[in-house]
Amino acid sequence: MFSIQIPALHGKYLREVFESIRLQTFQDYEAVVVNSGGDEISDLIREYGFKEVRKDVKLLEARYLANKESKGDYALLLDETRPLRKDALELLSKNLHDMVIIGERELGESVWVRAAQLDKDNIMYCNSPEAIKGFALPRIFKRELLTLALETLRVNLGDVFSQVVFPDHELIYYEASKLSNDVFVIKDELIFHYGDVKLSDIMRKYYRYGKSLKVLKDTPYSFMTSVSRKRRNICKGGIYDRVVLYTLYFARGIPFLLGEIL
Repeated sequence: MFSIQIPALHGKYLREVFESIRLQTFQDYEAVVVNSGGDEISDLIREYGFKEVRKDVKLLEARYLANKESKGDYALLLDETRPLRKDALELLSKNLHDMVIIGERELGESVWVRAAQLDKDNIMYCNSPEAIKGFALPRIFKRELLTLALETLRVNLGDVFSQVVFPDHELIYYEASKLSNDVFVIKDELIFHYGDVKLSDIMRKYYRYGKSLKVLKDTPYSFMTSVSRKRRNICKGGIYDRVVLYTLYFARGIPFLLGEIL
């Protein structure tokens, strides 16, 4: 059984995510939602008959709580902005490994959405899945492996654990990769993503990410604060596409660095 684990805060696309789960061709799953938002999210969770954990927590702790309440053999780490393709669980059930990286498709028509998709394509096709760099991140984890990784993070981070927003997923992958090297890549785009349509949305998000990263500075994971860790290979896109892509990197990187410094 898959345990689909979803932290929820704003709930903007949550109905689309829930509906994509309900319509899956493979039905051996449970959905566990950690609601750090409000009553409207609770109502929606009840409407779909999913399991709710109601607690106002940051992202890493939300993933910990979701996993603690899960019963499946494999966990699918989802977000409230990421619906599934209708046959996603069916295809994943035929390719079970300790960790599985899954292709994604950005939803929307803005230049920023197209740039984000090009970034995803370059991550998937031009870079190796190294946990230390955290470009491509597994969405599927064997549950016992995920539990061990989260418990290790809880111990190593101490009081900081409850403050981590970013890079929650990279931290999990990093610890899990020390326990297993069984990482499988499915390039099929089984997950969709409602990303940032406007420049202001991108800048706000990455400023918030930069501020969150500061909590790691005096921890065993302080190396994750290094910007150079994120250098990636680019092999997709023409000259114009690459100009747009590097513009996206600047739009992310400048507010990120400001958040980390200020």
